[in-house]
Amino acid sequence: MTDSPTQERICVHCGTPRPVDEPLCPSCGKPWVDGRIDDAETAPAAAGGAAGQSDDPEAEADQPEADTPAPVPPPEGEAGADDAAPAAAVAAAAAIDPIDDTGEFTFDDWTMPPETPRSRARWLIPIILLIAVVVVWVLVFLDDDPATTATTVAQNPVTTIAPTTTVAPTTTAAPTTTAPTTTTTTIDFPPPSAWGPVGDPIPTEELTLRQAAIGTLDFGESITFVAGRLTASLGEAEAATVDGLCPPAESYALQWGELLAIFDGFRSDAVFVSYRYEDIGGDKELGLTTLSGLALGDTVAELKSIYSQFTVAFETIDGTDYFRLLDGAELLLWGPVSSTDDDGIVEGIYSPSPCDDV
Repeated sequence: MTDSPTQERICVHCGTPRPVDEPLCPSCGKPWVDGRIDDAETAPAAAGGAAGQSDDPEAEADQPEADTPAPVPPPEGEAGADDAAPAAAVAAAAAIDPIDDTGEFTFDDWTMPPETPRSRARWLIPIILLIAVVVVWVLVFLDDDPATTATTVAQNPVTTIAPTTTVAPTTTAAPTTTAPTTTTTTIDFPPPSAWGPVGDPIPTEELTLRQAAIGTLDFGESITFVAGRLTASLGEAEAATVDGLCPPAESYALQWGELLAIFDGFRSDAVFVSYRYEDIGGDKELGLTTLSGLALGDTVAELKSIYSQFTVAFETIDGTDYFRLLDGAELLLWGPVSSTDDDGIVEGIYSPSPCDDV
């Protein structure tokens, strides 16, 4: 085979003919080498022609030995026909050896091995990881219900602010519109007109203030009798009130001028228990006195003189001075005075309280 500019190139690795439009060998998949391996193809043919032997053994036998030309040794410095193919393979291997970098053999653009294409999905890996972290965080910390969490992540986060804007006016408006309420208990008690007169009138001078009575009206008598007798003697009461004389029990009182008659209730079973005589702003001036003659406006000196056979003591309660008329340890009468000095004025006369030792 003779050299020619159009001679086809072959793969130096496996000897496969090289198509022009293939960057890799179709047989072994290795890149082409930009070099001619001509001797590898021509060596076998040259070796056969040089031997001058026929494939037919009988033909060889018929030929006379004299006619067979003697083998001519190759010129010095040249390789024999049998060594042509190995020499070509060695030359091709030397051409691709990366160590022999003499510049004689170079790779062109169409013989270079193609670059391994980079994966376009590689940039998606960080984004996928970030989304996975966000979803896990939402599932763990925001909501135990996966369905609710998925909906919340998909929606615009601004929608979660809506409940707070709706509730705010309600919570702030409640304190301004709510006013403290005061509960008052109204007790339905009988008015003064409920007590009609009973019996004949009692003269005023006979309504003396005693330790446990007013005149002949003793403590413990029924409200109907005492209220009726006082109404017959002093006229209809000016006012009726409910007073906490002995808490928590409620007491009922009827007022005539300076006199306040106190009962332990206002029902039919209530009884007369106490009185107080003092200037409380009544319309009537009764002018009542004790059995011994003590009256409102008398001095402390007169008080001591009238009850010289008894003990007169003084005490202060809530900043107010009070006299105490005692028979030994027994309280007879007591009441407020303007001063404990002799010129002090007696401002009130009280019977002993039914619920304490005052």
